[in-house]
Amino acid sequence: MGIEVISTLQKEVDNLKKELESSKTENEKKTEELRKEFEGKMTERKTAFEEKDVFGDREIEKAKKDGGNLFLKSMLLGKDPKELKEFKQIANVVEKALKPADISSWLAEEFSNQVLEEMELDLKVENLFTKIKMPKNRETFSIPAKTEKAQAYLIAPGDDAIESAINGSKVSFQTTRIKTLLGVTDQADQEMVTAVVGLVKKELVTSIARASEEALVMGDKSITDSNDVKKAFDGLLTYAKAAGNKVDAGGNGISEANIAAARKLLGKYGLKPNDVVIVAPVDVAYQMLTLPDVITVDKYGAKATLLTGEIGRLYGMPLVVTEYIPNNLNASGDVDTATPGTMTATLLVNKNYFATADRNNIGIETERKAVSSSTLYVAYRDMDFQKLAINSTPVAAIVDIDPTK
Repeated sequence: MGIEVISTLQKEVDNLKKELESSKTENEKKTEELRKEFEGKMTERKTAFEEKDVFGDREIEKAKKDGGNLFLKSMLLGKDPKELKEFKQIANVVEKALKPADISSWLAEEFSNQVLEEMELDLKVENLFTKIKMPKNRETFSIPAKTEKAQAYLIAPGDDAIESAINGSKVSFQTTRIKTLLGVTDQADQEMVTAVVGLVKKELVTSIARASEEALVMGDKSITDSNDVKKAFDGLLTYAKAAGNKVDAGGNGISEANIAAARKLLGKYGLKPNDVVIVAPVDVAYQMLTLPDVITVDKYGAKATLLTGEIGRLYGMPLVVTEYIPNNLNASGDVDTATPGTMTATLLVNKNYFATADRNNIGIETERKAVSSSTLYVAYRDMDFQKLAINSTPVAAIVDIDPTK
């Protein structure tokens, strides 16, 4: 092998060494960059979740529950939550794990959230509908109405689309305040108050739920009694009667023919069985369970998603029981206070075309009664209920039903 060949090979070897060293240096540089990036991410993760490492989900959930109870307890005692012995332990978890801007405001909000969660278990009719959370600083709130006026056309490729004849229809919500009042005799110390906190909360929850359900079913803004909860907004029965969507049962018990006739009044809103709910009072619900085509929950419940209060289905439509349609209606489905009737009613409603709206969190106020050595607690809810369809009413009523049949 010649000297020139050896010299050339040596140069190539040297070049390869340089390339390898350069590549090694570049790889080491990239490795270092990745290491730093990884350490940075781990630091961020530790910063973001270090409280989770200290407090588990169970501890955080317990602090939330205790926080709601602490707020109510402070109201019962008439003291700032910070004066109570439980405050420090709850605040230690909450401030580190949840980082609220203000612990006192957080306690009030957590109490409201818990009341809403517990109230969900008592709501049957309201749970059927869309729930809207209004901005706290808005007394009225509007959303686009549901409409079928949007029209599709056959358009050749490259041609302009044809504008549909859509108007700017909207549904406006304006909340009214539903209040419930509870009197509690003065308690001597924190331990005695602790014993009644759960009872007081349950009573407030149940009372607000009952009022909300009654207004949704039987609400009528024309009621003259300004303190009647049913005056808050028009309910389902009022909507059905105002639209003339009524079927007369003729003073008999309810029948499948009545249900079919009411469904026909819904028109296109009654086509899909899963969208239509039968809302019946207790006595009528028992009548319906004897109808041959009603299927009870025990026959299909294991494979179905059930609505709260659902006890059966007729032609695929869920049957939900309510206690707020009374048995003292007249033959037209009206409440006659001068001459109470003996009839009742049942509703068929498309649950997709109504909505409830809440503006604020559920709140609580107190008033001291020195004469009776007690405190009045007023819980309140700002809500509204509206029909979402324009120029149509997706609810029908069967009236003049004898509840004793």
